Amino acid sequence: MTALAYGVAIALLLIGLAAVLSGANAVKTLIGIEIASKGVLVNFVATDPAGSQGIVILLILIDAIVVAVLLGLVVAVYRQYGTLDLDALGRLTW
Repeated sequence: MTALAYGVAIALLLIGLAAVLSGANAVKTLIGIEIASKGVLVNFVATDPAGSQGIVILLILIDAIVVAVLLGLVVAVYRQYGTLDLDALGRLTW
């Protein structure tokens, strides 16, 4: 069971990393970060199922707050510039 959990954790981490590296869209990058963080949480639970429950719950709460703030930022950027393309946003100058 532990090997399966480690496999799932590594798979989630790699899928999230691939989404971050290949994503030119801000929402796709955000989803990739979230998938990778869930892989880390699965690894915490696989390492010590009984002792890591408090840490995992705290990290899920922090993760939810971060997602809410980042989605608000994404909405504000889209309203201001009309695009979520990270390459186009990176070319903006002050």
